[in-house]
Amino acid sequence: MATPRIPLVRDTIDQQDLDALADWLRGNPRLTKGPLCDDFEAAFAKWQGCHHALYVNSGSSANLLAVDVLICAGKLAPGDRVIAPAVSWTTTVAPISQLRCVPVLCDADEFTLGLDLVHLEHLAKTTGAKALMLCHVLGIPNPMDEILALCREYDLILIEDCCEALGSTYKGTTVGNFGSLSTFSFYFGHHMSTVEGGMVCTNDKTYEPLIRSLRSHGWNRDLDEDTKLALRAKHDVDPFTDQYTFYYPGYNFRGTDVGAFLGLRQLEKVSGFVEGRERIWHDYQARFAAAAWQPAAPEGSMVSAFAYPMLSPDRTALAAALGAAGVETRPLICGSVGRQPWFVERHGAVALPHADRIHTNGMYVPINPDLTADEVAEVASLCLDAPKGSVRGTAESSA
Repeated sequence: MATPRIPLVRDTIDQQDLDALADWLRGNPRLTKGPLCDDFEAAFAKWQGCHHALYVNSGSSANLLAVDVLICAGKLAPGDRVIAPAVSWTTTVAPISQLRCVPVLCDADEFTLGLDLVHLEHLAKTTGAKALMLCHVLGIPNPMDEILALCREYDLILIEDCCEALGSTYKGTTVGNFGSLSTFSFYFGHHMSTVEGGMVCTNDKTYEPLIRSLRSHGWNRDLDEDTKLALRAKHDVDPFTDQYTFYYPGYNFRGTDVGAFLGLRQLEKVSGFVEGRERIWHDYQARFAAAAWQPAAPEGSMVSAFAYPMLSPDRTALAAALGAAGVETRPLICGSVGRQPWFVERHGAVALPHADRIHTNGMYVPINPDLTADEVAEVASLCLDAPKGSVRGTAESSA
């Protein structure tokens, strides 16, 4: 397959980063988790504006840890229901099922692609759910005032999946600072990159040691001294045995100092990446004003966009036309998780009108900080002028 002229992503790790990494490696540093991971966590927490940030090997692992922390903290138990977004990434929802809780899918909002508030309130009233996982889809913030009000009314613990939304804000607050836990991804195609990697963030001091322990096998060696001693005393463990005592059913989801080295350099540039993505988002919005449908962020939001979404009644033809012109595209992430094979086999198919429409018609086109204004103009023109699968027309024509 030919390399696209206008790819979805362009790597944020540049030659200067690679040269600096090579120089650092020549000094024979520690490569696995070490002091640079600690430095990266502190720097990311400062940038994000949270108390605790824990570096892990992927955003998917971050989501799994976020759910498991609630189980280990006694907030969730197997069989409990957790509301989750139908339109999201597969590993936003899969951890709920993998950890033997029950995912209850919420339909998507027609324009933000986040949670449909009417359906969310219905689920909160009727399912007895104990937690809510949301996803800021493609960087578009959810309407957090309304969601937080529902969480308070129905006693839902909130997890924010921000893997596509680093730097997006809602009424001046950076996404990831609304929930009890939030997750981020540093995969190479995302806003910043450690090649593979992710982060779990929290302001809750009771969750932080659980994340830290679960990330590394379930032992206590990465915890502060008081917490270590408390666990040893609780379980009557002597110092020697404590080296290989596992207090929680953990994983090996640790990041490495190699990734942290890159992450620290990326943080020096990430504000520029975010500004570029916001600028391109607005450029697309202006150019797609004549489209049958375009996304709409909640009032007071800033969109640090991962990609630009669209709905087409014949997306196969439109994607083919874009591909022939050298423009890379994808379906709109998972469409509806309720129609993905693994979910149907485990939990049964779920029909949701907005999510199903996105599943059938949804796709996205490139946004990356290096995308030029001419490239944005070309992509928009190709979409609007496509003879089949056109996105131009009335709102009713795309329903």
